[in-house]
Amino acid sequence: MGLRHRHNYESLVGSLKATERHYLPSCTAGSIDVALVYPNLYSLGMSNLGYLTVHRLLTTTPGIAVERFFPALAAESPLAPPFYSFESGRPLGDFSIIMFSFSYEGDFDKIPGIFAALGIPVVAEERNHHHPLMIAGGAAVASNPQALSRIFDVLVPGEAETALPSIMNVLLKNGMQPDELAALPGVWVPATHGEMLAPVLIHDINTQPAYAHIVSSQNAFGGAHLLELMRGCPRNCSFCLARAIYHPVRSLQPTRLAEWLDQHPDCSDLGLIAPSLFDHPQIEEIFNMLAQRNIRIRNSSVKWEKLQPKLLEILHKSGVTGLTLAPETGSKRLQTAINKPMNESLFIESVREIFAAGFEQLKLYFVACLPGEEQQDLDATVDFINSVVKAAPSAGHVAAAFSLFVPKHRTLWQNKPAPTLQEMKHTVKYLKEELNKLSAQLKTSFASPQEALRQSWLSQAGPELAIEYAREANTCRENRLFSRNQFSALEF
Repeated sequence: MGLRHRHNYESLVGSLKATERHYLPSCTAGSIDVALVYPNLYSLGMSNLGYLTVHRLLTTTPGIAVERFFPALAAESPLAPPFYSFESGRPLGDFSIIMFSFSYEGDFDKIPGIFAALGIPVVAEERNHHHPLMIAGGAAVASNPQALSRIFDVLVPGEAETALPSIMNVLLKNGMQPDELAALPGVWVPATHGEMLAPVLIHDINTQPAYAHIVSSQNAFGGAHLLELMRGCPRNCSFCLARAIYHPVRSLQPTRLAEWLDQHPDCSDLGLIAPSLFDHPQIEEIFNMLAQRNIRIRNSSVKWEKLQPKLLEILHKSGVTGLTLAPETGSKRLQTAINKPMNESLFIESVREIFAAGFEQLKLYFVACLPGEEQQDLDATVDFINSVVKAAPSAGHVAAAFSLFVPKHRTLWQNKPAPTLQEMKHTVKYLKEELNKLSAQLKTSFASPQEALRQSWLSQAGPELAIEYAREANTCRENRLFSRNQFSALEF
């Protein structure tokens, strides 16, 4: 079992390594060794600029060795223990530091299985100097660090660029004592600090933009290079974290983008990362630059009111065949409540212009079970989607994807009650039935009510989470490491 398991792991890792292009030399030897964990799929980790930025910072810090770990290399296929690092196949528990990057709260549920497999107590007070130093950061930590405050020795609730180099330099100088880090800005050591101190430093993305220094053809963007074009969001949607945790808004200047492109002459396919890409003040200039360099553009959801004919033309010529818009709801009342009002007639006209410009697919994002949502709001959303479908040509494809409201710390709606499981199931059932009556052109997808309920609980959880996870870890010893959460590909 052991030899076969390792052989199978190394074989799969080898095939994934063959898909990668590295723009910095790997560093797997140093005074301090770090296992950097992305607690989800390889394809998602290699698409996550937060995770890749941490890896780049560690790689370029003298004296630090870093190796990656993903508890699932393929969808619906969690790895069985023992666990080995991605780069050299080293046992994961042998590292001096194990660092986690949490993008969303649902990935907290990977903690019991991973800790159990490594024989590491979940509760920080039960560990000693023989155990690795446990560090965590990421957007989910920025939103709710309290949930992990009895699990990890060190939490980084701010931006990695402003904290991680200082953390590693202190550890290199003073050794593996977390209390040595307590005075650093943007760092929370729960055992030393009574309460978390708010991050006070921000990173200037024009001095060093976030980008994928390892590009895999298996990433969620089809093997495209990835570059952060804007950090933060100028909008103020009631349920969204982006404005709260990445404030103030910072935009990458076109001249800095041009420099980066000159340094990556093989980049012919570029994923532009931003919470609100089309709010970039120089987006047309940037798209023109990319078009002149014959670079295919891969973008996140676009702001429909920013879609001028020139931008549509550039996007279409660059190889983009479909666009994603996020109206969130068809209810005017709820649009006002979430601070995202919309002129429906202008939106429908924009849909016609999108298809007239040659685009073949349009995807719409919605949020169901918003606070105060009533039957008439659901009917308004159905009617709105019907209007979009009617505005599309017969050959056009329209998709509607529904997430479910999750109240998150630091948002305007952090104190709104989460919908119950019964409410979510009822809403999803109703929407499915009503939308199925519309054209066959329309395809729909819905978030899992069970997963949304769990995420809502995790987003509001406090230090007591450590106790629950400790109990769960005790039951995760034999072939049950990922019983709560299977790994599956997410949509981008």
